[in-house]
Amino acid sequence: MLQERIETLDDRRLDAFRSLKSQNAVRDAKLFVAEGPTVVERVLRSGFDVRSVLISDRKFASFESRLPKDIPVYRLRNELAEELIGFSFHCGVLASVRRRPALPIASWLPTTGPALIVAGDRITDPENVGALVRIASAFGAAAVVFSLGSADPFSRRVLRVSMGNVLFLPVVETEDLPGYLTALNRDHGCNLVSTVLDPGARSLSGFQFAPRTVLLFGNEYDGVSAAAQSVVSPCLTIPMLNGTDSLNVAVSAGIFLHQFRTQWPT
Repeated sequence: MLQERIETLDDRRLDAFRSLKSQNAVRDAKLFVAEGPTVVERVLRSGFDVRSVLISDRKFASFESRLPKDIPVYRLRNELAEELIGFSFHCGVLASVRRRPALPIASWLPTTGPALIVAGDRITDPENVGALVRIASAFGAAAVVFSLGSADPFSRRVLRVSMGNVLFLPVVETEDLPGYLTALNRDHGCNLVSTVLDPGARSLSGFQFAPRTVLLFGNEYDGVSAAAQSVVSPCLTIPMLNGTDSLNVAVSAGIFLHQFRTQWPT
């Protein structure tokens, strides 16, 4: 094990973990940070390029057997670790991980046969992003696509809520969601379906999904953008009773994906 004890916070090897609560430099640096024993253990077996692991003395004994043999492990006193990252370090272990380059569609989408893709348009809440990834994984989606303006799908909170599924399910970030959706439809035979809150939209009940479908979910406050909506048809809505006017985007995703998978079992 490449274990190194660090006694000063001035050490530049700690920069990837510095002030995590107050800044987002890791996204700009093409890195992300995994937090907690479960997520760190999963990232270590995910195939991602793990650059280093930070662990507190308090956590070391219980996690030592899972530490990598060929990756630097930085061991700190708990109080130093908390000062470094800017919050209570009760989880005891972090990993700095290099992001992967954007995945071409051909690398994750089967050329023929049924395929389900989940797309999120400006999903700003990290908990919703994490839940969408976890639900997509549970229902066998081929990938999840997020537009510009969505929360970072590799943030610590998203990784935690998704239970690390973001590490194993292809996750695509695109600056041109309408163009990306158009390519999925035109070049890969995927039907584009938008989920909306509109009593005039088609009801999910009784709708027959195409075997290759993209389900698009909109922003938590104003739904699917006009630009994305312009390339998507049909629009579906969930019938609701008792004057209920909306559902959380993750709850809605679970309902839509269950309906698709009922029609197209894996």
